[in-house]
Amino acid sequence: MTARLVTATWALLASLIVAVILLIFHDQFWWPVDEGVYAYVAQRANAGDVLHRDLIDLHAGYGNMINSWAFRLFGEDLLSLRYPLVAMAAVQAAIAYMLLRSEGDAAACVAAVAVAAFSFIQFPNPSANWHALFWFFVLLWLLRKGPDNSTRQLVAIGLVVGLCFFTRQLSGVHLAFGAVCALLIGAPRFDKGSPIPALAAAALPAIILSGYLISKGNIFAGFWGGVAPITLLALAAFRARITWAYAGRTTLLLAVGFTLAALPVVAKALVEGSFTYWFRDIFVAALAINGQGFIADAQFLDLLSRSFMIAISGHSITATVSAIAWMLLILLVPAVGLMTILRFAKGYPVHPAATLAVFWAVGALHYQIPIYLMFVLPAVLLALLVLRPNVPVLGVSLALAVWTLVFQVGQPLERGLMGTLAGQRAEANVPASLPRVSLRIQPSDVALYSELLALIEAEAAPGELLMTLPMNPELNFMSGRVSPTRYYGTPLGLLQASDVDDSLAALEEAAPIWVVVRVGDKYLTPLTLDLLEEVRTRAGEPYRVGSFELYRFGETVRLGASQPAR
Repeated sequence: MTARLVTATWALLASLIVAVILLIFHDQFWWPVDEGVYAYVAQRANAGDVLHRDLIDLHAGYGNMINSWAFRLFGEDLLSLRYPLVAMAAVQAAIAYMLLRSEGDAAACVAAVAVAAFSFIQFPNPSANWHALFWFFVLLWLLRKGPDNSTRQLVAIGLVVGLCFFTRQLSGVHLAFGAVCALLIGAPRFDKGSPIPALAAAALPAIILSGYLISKGNIFAGFWGGVAPITLLALAAFRARITWAYAGRTTLLLAVGFTLAALPVVAKALVEGSFTYWFRDIFVAALAINGQGFIADAQFLDLLSRSFMIAISGHSITATVSAIAWMLLILLVPAVGLMTILRFAKGYPVHPAATLAVFWAVGALHYQIPIYLMFVLPAVLLALLVLRPNVPVLGVSLALAVWTLVFQVGQPLERGLMGTLAGQRAEANVPASLPRVSLRIQPSDVALYSELLALIEAEAAPGELLMTLPMNPELNFMSGRVSPTRYYGTPLGLLQASDVDDSLAALEEAAPIWVVVRVGDKYLTPLTLDLLEEVRTRAGEPYRVGSFELYRFGETVRLGASQPAR
C-alpha cells in the first residue's frame, strides 16, 4: 500500500467516524429553556420583530442570524438549529485532523475524533458558546503556521475576533487576548526594539483577566484557569523586542478587521432604529443575568472533590471510570497551561493551538459546571495533542472520546450532578412528537410538555399571548404564542420595581392570558416573585402540571378543574 493510499485511508476513516458520531447524536437530548431562548428569538425575528427594540436579547447578532437563516432554510423546528452546529463541528474536526497531520495519520485521526466527540453533541442546543467555538477554530487555522505579520493576516485575525465577539461577547474577549499573546510570541525581533511596546500591549488584557479572576472570588479557580494565561502573556511581553511603529501598525490592522466584523450588526441596528437597545442589551442586560448567585456558587473544585469521592467509593466500575475521566478532564486545563508555559520558558516554539487554548479555557470559569467545561474542552484537547502527540496521550484522548460517547452524550441533565459524574445512563430518548420539536428526548419530557401544551391550547383563544415566569420561552416557541412583554425571561426585563408595574400593565392589557410558572426555578429573582404575587392575587388557584403552575390571568371563572401534581 503506497503512502498516499495509507493517508487517504486514514482520512476516510476519520471522516466516517466523525460523520457517524454527528449523525447519531445531533438530534439527541434537549435543554428546553436554552433551546427555547434561541428558537423564540429566531422565530420572532423572522416574524418581523426588531431584536433588542421589540425583544430583549443578550447576544450581539451573528448567532441569532445563523438561527434565523436555519429556520428559513430548514423549517421552524428545533432540529433545524442543529444543522449549522453539525457543519461547524465537521469543520472543526477537519481542522484538528489537518493540524495533527504532520504527527502522523493515526494522530490526525484521533484528533478529529476527539474534537467531534467533545463538540456540540455534549450539550446539543444552539448555544452561542458553540457558535463562538467555531471562530476559535477558524482563528487557529489562520495562525496554524504562526503570525506572518502581513496586512492580510492581521486584518483577518481582527475580523475573526470580531465575528466571535459579536456572536458571544465574553468568548470574543478571551479569543482577542489569546490572539494578542500569539502575536507577541510570534513577533519579529527588531534591532532597535524593546519590551516596552509589548508590555503596553499586554497590560490591558492582563488587567482585565486579573479583574475577572478576582471577581470569581475563588483561589482554586484562579490557579485552575487564570495563572497560565497571565503568566504566558507576561513572558511573551518581556521577551518581545518590537517597536512602537510595529505595535501601532498591528493594532490598527486588527482594529480594521474588528470594525469590518462590527459593521453589519451595527448597521442593521442603526437602520432598524434599535442601536441604543442593542448596545444596552449586550453590555448591560448581559451583565445583569450573569450576576446570578447560582453562577457564583458553582466551583470546579467541588466537581473535582466529588469525582474523587466517587472514584474511591467502589460503587461500580462504571462510576469509578467515569469519575476518573471527569478528574482528568478537569485537570486537563491547568495541565495544558503548565505545559505551554514550560515549553515557552525553555525557548521551544509554542504552537498557536496551545496559546489560544490557554486563554479560551478561561471561558469555563464563567459558570463552573460540567457544561461550561465541555464548551472549552475541544480547544484544550487539541492543544494537548499538539503539545504531546505521543502514544500514551493519543490513547488517553481516544479513551476519553469513547467514554463520553457511551456515558455522557445524549444523557439528560435530570441525572443530577452526582449522576453525571458517575456516568449513570438514563432510559433511551424517544421522538418528541411535540410541535416544532423533531428531536429525541426523554419520555418524561414528552409527557410533561404534551400535557402542558394540551392544557394551554384547550383554554386559550386563537392568537392569545402567553407569558412564562421566570423564563420558559420554549412554550412560546412550541405554541407559537408571543410574550406580552419585550422580554422572554424576567431576569432580563425586571431590573427595577417599575418594571414589575409595566409587566403587570402588559398582562392586564393582554388578559385573559396564560401565565406559566416553573416552581423553584433558579431564575426566580425577588422582582420576579413580586410580579408572581400580583399574578396570584388576580388569578386564583393554579392548574398544576409537574413542576409548573398555570394561571388564567384575568378570568373570573375557572374553565376546568385543577390538575393534580405529577
